Amino acid sequence: MDVRHGKPDLPGGVIGRARDAFIGALQGGDAKAASASYTADARLLAPSAELFRGRQAIERFWRAGVDTGISEVELETLELVQLAGFAYEIGSYALRLRPADGASVVDRGKYVRVHEQQADGSWLWAVEMFNPRAPSPRKRTTWPQGGTT
Repeated sequence: MDVRHGKPDLPGGVIGRARDAFIGALQGGDAKAASASYTADARLLAPSAELFRGRQAIERFWRAGVDTGISEVELETLELVQLAGFAYEIGSYALRLRPADGASVVDRGKYVRVHEQQADGSWLWAVEMFNPRAPSPRKRTTWPQGGTT
């Protein structure tokens, strides 16, 4: 299956259900339930961080996010391609952080995720990598004495 247009999912809506469960868990502050979306030996490659190996390490990563104030999560699948026992997904995300001591911030970016079919027919996330959008280029200022910033 190679779905690159419309609303991509695998038969039975398994990708959408897993995504919805993950979002619900994070928005509910439950990092353990969010990490249940990953295989036991999954890998998470987050920006500016070491590689997270295994569900427990991934749970700690998302616990830190919840503690930082993740309050809303949006995931949009842009492409989904199924191979024998695997599927890869390319998408965009938005994470709203509402820290207790500051104004809310929205982190937007893109992700790639590898889904692995389990022996029971379910699909879990084996590898995930995401990165934020690059900040807007700062306007360069030319100084009268020469040089730029």
